[in-house]
Amino acid sequence: MYFCFCRLPLAFVALFTMWGSARGEELPADQTISFSSQVAPILQTRCVACHGEKLAESDYRMDSFAALVANTSSDQPAVLASDAKNSELYQRLIHQDEDLRMPSEAAALPEEEIELIRRWIEQGAVFDGDSRDTLLTNLLPVHNHPAAPRKYRASIPISALAVLGDENRIYVGGYHEITVWNTAGELLSRIGNQGERTYSIEPDPTGKWLLSASGTPGIMGEVRIFDLASGKMHAVVTRTDEVILDAQYSPDGKRIAVAFPNGVVDIYNAETLTKEVTLLGHSDQVTSVHWHTDSNRLGTTSRDNAAKIYDANTGRSISTFAGHSACVNSLAFLDGNDVITVSDDGKAIIWSAADGRKNREVISGSMSLLDVARFDRHYWITSTQGAQQFEIGSHRRLVQLQSEGDWVTTVAKNKLPDLRIFGLHSGELIVRQGEQEMPRILTRP
Repeated sequence: MYFCFCRLPLAFVALFTMWGSARGEELPADQTISFSSQVAPILQTRCVACHGEKLAESDYRMDSFAALVANTSSDQPAVLASDAKNSELYQRLIHQDEDLRMPSEAAALPEEEIELIRRWIEQGAVFDGDSRDTLLTNLLPVHNHPAAPRKYRASIPISALAVLGDENRIYVGGYHEITVWNTAGELLSRIGNQGERTYSIEPDPTGKWLLSASGTPGIMGEVRIFDLASGKMHAVVTRTDEVILDAQYSPDGKRIAVAFPNGVVDIYNAETLTKEVTLLGHSDQVTSVHWHTDSNRLGTTSRDNAAKIYDANTGRSISTFAGHSACVNSLAFLDGNDVITVSDDGKAIIWSAADGRKNREVISGSMSLLDVARFDRHYWITSTQGAQQFEIGSHRRLVQLQSEGDWVTTVAKNKLPDLRIFGLHSGELIVRQGEQEMPRILTRP
């Protein structure tokens, strides 16, 4: 069996230690070792990037307890309860031959961590979670993320953007935080304890909670809820071992849809945070989720070059849009049965939601189309070359917004009739009040 514990950037060291590593601590001789709080953090940080669902070196996965203790290529479990000496997991950590010792092509694990794993095995390799199939990320204790830098040395591309109601407060994804601005470009507050990068931000319909999807590529992804009044974290909805690109409240505020990297979408009760429905059908990472105004249908887009409409109550697939040749990035419900999708293939396509039939192409070009959002009687499409506004029904182009060579990554969805806010790859915001474009805002504290 071959283990491949990948090296980690220094920025992730703090993340690991905050999960309760035993590094630098003297363990009492009679202490019972917890798999969930002590062993799982080491495995998740050191192993899962190369032994997870997407990449499983030597066909061996370590992203759940069930996978960890399964038979290896030698037809013997990697972990033998009460027998560390003959457990290949432990032996690989202490091997004297650097070609056989793990982590591969990296320094050996600290003695404290190796000793912790050895003692856990000798104590019977006990699992102390609810389900052996639970991903390690969902076993880990909820932790505090590293603090955001006080000052940014460089701008961060805007990957998440939201506007809250009539208050003209703009929420922008930063580095381990969400920053809050007004339309005059003043920094109002900073919401910390967030994943490394934020990929979606969504206020709930009451304006009490803020939902965010975030993560660290190859390490973890999670969905958190923050109290808008205090900026404090309220709850963790779910976690996984790769970034989560989107999470959205239903229009009635009763449910939360989460886009997972394995092609699955789960729908949770927004109050109890219990899983209600699982939507299957995509074969690659789900890039976005979009509720219909009736809160009963859900649109999804994916890196598998397709988009789908589901019955959000039963999980039944209603229609599939399979006419794109590259990643589909976003979707919007228009009038009647019309749905629009935008893709990296440069196409914006109108479909029939009832049967998946392609109606027409609004845009067909070489530029990647990154986001689409409906506003009353029109919709905006953002791209690597700017943004365009179209009229619903006729699909006539009304406005073309040039971005001076910068990507317009996203447009904030809001109910304000004249306010449109666009996020740029440069870290700037374009604010349009009616036909007037205000001075750009550089979102760098």
